[in-house]
Amino acid sequence: MLRLIYIVATASICFFAQFHAFSQSNLGILNHIQKVNPQQGSITVSQSEGISKMISAYYIQNASRPGMNGFRIRIFFDLGQQSRSASEEVVKVFMEKFPGIAVYRNFDSPYYKVSVGDFRTRDEALKLLNSLENDYPKAFIVPEWINFPRLD
Repeated sequence: MLRLIYIVATASICFFAQFHAFSQSNLGILNHIQKVNPQQGSITVSQSEGISKMISAYYIQNASRPGMNGFRIRIFFDLGQQSRSASEEVVKVFMEKFPGIAVYRNFDSPYYKVSVGDFRTRDEALKLLNSLENDYPKAFIVPEWINFPRLD
């Protein structure tokens, strides 16, 4: 048991030391633009320590939750005894009909929801919504935290 605690403690120290080094060296555009470049001159930014800490905390928080605000299309929204199996069936049918489009099924008590796609703008989501009208006439666009969409 003591050996297991030692291994976990050592791994934790290594992880947090690496994370601390990352947060000190790579965070912030201000550190990057303040580097002295003999061919281009230099930039000095004066700001309080509190602002620097807030910006660093913002970077760390966003790194722990990758993604962005965006839009998805909700194709299923229901509650009841059969809603779980119905949502599973909707996911299965959608994946067969539209391969390559991300499908997300979640339970937000008491509702089962199925959403599709990762769109940066409402206009991008509207294009897919128009093509889904025949199969999912009650589908609608919802703002959600999305995974980073591919840049094609």
